[in-house]
Amino acid sequence: MSGADETSARRPYRVGAVAYKAQVVTIWEAFRRWFGERGFPLEYVLFSTYDEQVEALRSGWIDVAWNTNLAFVAALDATHGTCRPIAMRDTDIGWTSHVVVPEGAPAATLGLEGLRGRRVGFGDSDSPQAWILPAFAMRRAGFDPLRDLHGERLDRDLGKHGDTGGAEFAQLERLRAGEIDACVVSDPTWTAVRDAGADAGLTVAWTSPPFNHCNFTVLAESGADHDGFVEGLFSMSEDDPQIREPMRLEYVHRWVSPELSGYDDLIEAVNEIDVPLAAASA
Repeated sequence: MSGADETSARRPYRVGAVAYKAQVVTIWEAFRRWFGERGFPLEYVLFSTYDEQVEALRSGWIDVAWNTNLAFVAALDATHGTCRPIAMRDTDIGWTSHVVVPEGAPAATLGLEGLRGRRVGFGDSDSPQAWILPAFAMRRAGFDPLRDLHGERLDRDLGKHGDTGGAEFAQLERLRAGEIDACVVSDPTWTAVRDAGADAGLTVAWTSPPFNHCNFTVLAESGADHDGFVEGLFSMSEDDPQIREPMRLEYVHRWVSPELSGYDDLIEAVNEIDVPLAAASA
């Protein structure tokens, strides 16, 4: 990163993030301070929805967008394929989604076959992990969630792409109450449930193929100092007490180079089910 003597002459690097939880402010205030103390002035801009953030990136209002996988696909669409990812968390690689059922249910041993005609709860309709990708994988396996199952989506936080996890936890409560026969949750949600000891009587009946989640997305022709930003990210360490807690809140152990193949299924799924995306540029 450049020396502090250049800091005053440099326009701050603008990062876009969606405020899906209050901790987003805590994270980016700490990251802003950490970057600034290392001679890289950084400002963050918070958005209510990913559609707003994608448009801000496309228009050049922000230099980089901290995007979900769906927002990245939307950015590809809005920029006619000219945006690119520059970094992601180590924890963004190899996500999966699970169908959770009560222990002893037919699907517990039969998998998807045991779900035919059953009530299955999904997350928000713009959630890649709790609707778009598991539904896509089920179709590939010969199951249509809206025909072969009684699929029930639960739109709790549209615009956040399932980041809040609210619909997933609500569907788990419906499952425990016997209102549905199964529900779809992401692996991070299921891990949190198990870690809290709240998985009693429940089991995984089916797991989706792996996919990648968030990344930092930039415009291909942007003149901003993306290299300096990535250099700073890659130098972050959990051993640094100043940044350890913000990294934990961001669910990252280290920042890594993007792996594009992990987005292939989502790109295909979006085209297949016609998920509304942010408006493309003219």
